[in-house]
Amino acid sequence: MSAITAGGDLVHYEVLGRGRPVILVHGWLGSWRYWIPTLQHLQSNYRLYALDLYGFGDSAKNPAKYNIEHQIALLEDFMVQLAITKAAFVGHGLGAIIAAEFARRYPDRVPRLIVVDAPLFDTGDLDRRAPLVRKVAARPTLPQPEVNPSAPTIMSASAAMRAALVEAARAKLNGQLPAELEEIAGLPADDREVYEAHNPLLPLMDGTTLELLLGRCFRRAEPNYDKLLVDVSKIDARVLRRSVEHFDSGRMLDTLRLLNVPVVAIHGLEDPIMPPPRDEVLNYLTHEKEQTLVPVLLPNVRHFPMLEDERFPRMINDYLEAADISRVEQKERWKRRHR
Repeated sequence: MSAITAGGDLVHYEVLGRGRPVILVHGWLGSWRYWIPTLQHLQSNYRLYALDLYGFGDSAKNPAKYNIEHQIALLEDFMVQLAITKAAFVGHGLGAIIAAEFARRYPDRVPRLIVVDAPLFDTGDLDRRAPLVRKVAARPTLPQPEVNPSAPTIMSASAAMRAALVEAARAKLNGQLPAELEEIAGLPADDREVYEAHNPLLPLMDGTTLELLLGRCFRRAEPNYDKLLVDVSKIDARVLRRSVEHFDSGRMLDTLRLLNVPVVAIHGLEDPIMPPPRDEVLNYLTHEKEQTLVPVLLPNVRHFPMLEDERFPRMINDYLEAADISRVEQKERWKRRHR
């Protein structure tokens, strides 16, 4: 077992292999452990890191750090303390949200991003939506590890601005806006509602339990049910709601569409938790990005492709290796539908 201390809290991780670094970020059910088949397959070519987010596995159970901002800060501390200057990211579910936002903030440190069964919802405005570029304060390097591990975590100015944007959009602000919200203020009044926060994850996570979510993914008689149940018992259930309180479907889509790094979006077509993205969503994401954003839809696969589809590790390897991800041959590749 390996661990670092971030802000006074323990963060557990495992590392395997040699080569270019790849960081695997798990989702709402389980921990680093369900990446084991992927780790074993890729270890010959890559240095693989699989960590437990706050509230999961053997990492700290600190409810104050279950939101997305603190999980992103965890990744920042992790890369600094392990001297990882850049790494490809593979994020699943919750991990996809965190990895995508991390890549947006630090594009020079994430040369490639793979999101798996990410929450890609139709916001209902994609026919008139333009990606909203959110400003981030200049931050050329990742922060150094904290000298005093017991010091409280302080939200950065840019993080506060992002939170303000979400709250302002949710409230459908009219009239005067703070200076930090000039991105929305610059829009015509009739268009501001396009950027209202759209959060289908909150009622989903509010109305369920970890056990119910696991039961939707696997039947009790399936071996993967018992494998995941061990780690589900280690999850602080409060992380479900707190991790999605400020989720915004439009912001997630905009983030992926605006990234200037190669992105692969893999999704099981039978996923009972995160519905497969509709054609409207995939059209929006791939607009003028067919060469750098590749959707891959897997038939007969539910929420855990890494456990259900033996081709998954090979697929990840192919997309990590390819100079041009659009040329990787996959029968399940989604083809752009012209509107």
